[in-house]
Amino acid sequence: MTEHSASLRLEGKVAIITGGGTGIGRATTESFVAQGASVLVVGRRDAPIKELAANYPAQVKYLQADISQSGIAKTVVDFAVKEFGRLDILVNNAGMAVLKPLSMLTDTEIDGMLTVNIRAVLALSREAIPALEKNKGSIINLSSVAAQTALPGMSAYAATKSGIDRLSKILATELGPLGIRVNVVAPGLTKTDMLSAMPEEALGKLVDEATALQRLGEPEDIAKTILWLASDHAGWITGQIVQSSGGLMLA
Repeated sequence: MTEHSASLRLEGKVAIITGGGTGIGRATTESFVAQGASVLVVGRRDAPIKELAANYPAQVKYLQADISQSGIAKTVVDFAVKEFGRLDILVNNAGMAVLKPLSMLTDTEIDGMLTVNIRAVLALSREAIPALEKNKGSIINLSSVAAQTALPGMSAYAATKSGIDRLSKILATELGPLGIRVNVVAPGLTKTDMLSAMPEEALGKLVDEATALQRLGEPEDIAKTILWLASDHAGWITGQIVQSSGGLMLA
């Protein structure tokens, strides 16, 4: 193994990945495991996270939990530390998207996005601070290119992701003195369940006309970026928003 490849290894590291049963979360879990990490996968649906953990019994534990519920953040962090003895990486991947004009959004839908996309990230990050400080750990938050563009039907969703971008920069300044890095990955159009909420015609237009590489992203594309930020390669990087989008909306 070369020195370059060794610095991507996560041997002995422990990570929490929310929304880890499918899509980007699952791909990230598998990527971390391949590099030697142990992972607590958290998700609302029992079947996918249980199945994923069964594939890697020595390295993956799972916890069925709704991170939008008050008090769950502490439960998640305590469970990870109890099972693995430490915590090095928190990946706030779980998200909620309701993509339609503001005039059609209900209070319940707006509250859901604010709770899952913002409050849960704040709560999990807060509860993880003591454990991450011990190991000079890292927080990686998932945002979206939607936070940097102006597309119809994304008002509330984009607002929450803009919030992620800003709170991550502030956390980077707060937690930097503790040795904790905080960064953001902003995916573009990626093949996940969330993408099914976008009209097919609009999706095709964005891929063909507004994405430089003219293809949809795969969950594995985003996982590679998250892995890089979690690794020693990014040990001098904090407070940054890394777009992993194939060049969406470059203009």
